[in-house]
Amino acid sequence: MQGLPHGRARSAWVALGAALLVTSVSACSSSAPEREYATPKELCGSTKVSAASLEPLLPPGKKIAVEPTSAVGVKRCRLEVDGTVVFSTSVEKRGADTSVRDVATSASGVDPNDASADNGRFIYSKTGAVGQVECPKSAGTDSSFWATARVSDTADPADMHRFIKEYATAAAGSGACAEG
Repeated sequence: MQGLPHGRARSAWVALGAALLVTSVSACSSSAPEREYATPKELCGSTKVSAASLEPLLPPGKKIAVEPTSAVGVKRCRLEVDGTVVFSTSVEKRGADTSVRDVATSASGVDPNDASADNGRFIYSKTGAVGQVECPKSAGTDSSFWATARVSDTADPADMHRFIKEYATAAAGSGACAEG
């Protein structure tokens, strides 16, 4: 900026710098991946969840698939985004004396020493959560039911807690306690 008075040269450099900053910020924001799929309103056909609790746990992508699986005493639901499993849940039947720490010991993505809430009903972390499903009295006293959730990446632990709390409540109303 030769030939310009000192004050004008500085103003020209500031203007140029601001223009470059705006260009780079807008380039970054336009290239951020987006979520092109609709968030499921229920997991594997019977357990309703709100988009507000599920969306923070899901990555961007084009297509989502909901894949139910089950084994004796366990109903699982896996969510795949663009062909990759990114989130999974389960409702498991356990013995009546099973604690949340027992479930967390065997669950993926959560540890018995992670954060707990609601008088020990839930344990959660940035990668997983477990929570007791409070079944109706008609479900019997010889067993307990537990909801688990796991993300393939990481999430805010508060979002995991919010989800598992809603999911465990929804599972109790979905008939999961009778199906174990």
